Amino acid sequence: MKIDENKFPILGCIKNNKLTDKVFDMLDNSGFDDKGISDIKPSFDFFNGKQLQINYISATIHEKLSDTNNFVKAKSLLVNSPETTGLLLLPETVLPDFTNVPEYVDVDPKDYPINAILYSWLSSNNHDKISNKSKLEDLQRRIKAGETPPPGADWDSYMRDLQDDEDSWDEESRTLIIIPIHSDRITQATNQYELTSNDEIYGWEYSEREGRAWYGKIHDYVMSFILFYNFTEAETHIVHGKETGQPRRLKLNDEKFLNETLNNIEIIDITYFTKLIRTGEFGVTGHFRVQHFGVGNSEAKIVFIDSYKKSGYTRGAKIDNK
Repeated sequence: MKIDENKFPILGCIKNNKLTDKVFDMLDNSGFDDKGISDIKPSFDFFNGKQLQINYISATIHEKLSDTNNFVKAKSLLVNSPETTGLLLLPETVLPDFTNVPEYVDVDPKDYPINAILYSWLSSNNHDKISNKSKLEDLQRRIKAGETPPPGADWDSYMRDLQDDEDSWDEESRTLIIIPIHSDRITQATNQYELTSNDEIYGWEYSEREGRAWYGKIHDYVMSFILFYNFTEAETHIVHGKETGQPRRLKLNDEKFLNETLNNIEIIDITYFTKLIRTGEFGVTGHFRVQHFGVGNSEAKIVFIDSYKKSGYTRGAKIDNK
């Protein structure tokens, strides 16, 4: 299949794996009024100048990631996991789960389809630093333009708070910020608060806390990907961008890929993470399991236990044999 701007227009807003200002054309295409655009724009500050890890999600992996139960038992691994800023390209269009959105809010998930997700997965402290820097620069621009504080507002005190360079208070926990995309438009349903979640509530029932009433399903999908990417025995293959001079074609498990963009894109080989373990005479449904190893079982990985119904044996994943 071709991975190109026709299939995923967001790729035309990225060059050498960095987001460009062209992404704001997609925001203008989205049909939001001025207030909506001003609410959404600050979300892009988390991606400015960052190298994006771009992953195309195969249909097989997509099916596993969509079922949070596959990974929720590995939730503790999210704490202190590698920080990443990236883009997920989905094999199908998905819809957010708005079943818990208050009834007085007139919202239809069909109006907010998603086939790509920009995500920022950083420590809570690092996300706060980016957010405070953006708020400070915005306030300074407003003051320079001659705007005066609204009644009761103390902008001097607010600026001092934003400039306060305290010691890092939380480097281990992770916060997730997403920007949902479909075709050539941003399909964000509400403000940045509803796009933010953290590792502590991964897998919780959707609620108004940390935006899960709006995007809990999508947050969990991205966190499941982070667990899958970092803790399964997956092997990634890169199809390189047009101007790199590196191979742009890949054949993997009888599927052909051609990268027609200016960015490097990772494809994950599904066969490398499947360590099949059959240990019994009774039927068990295939599932993922956290397996500890190393000195004092201090390290962990996620393995897939295939459905089984026969005498026990273990076949290692291909990566084990290299």
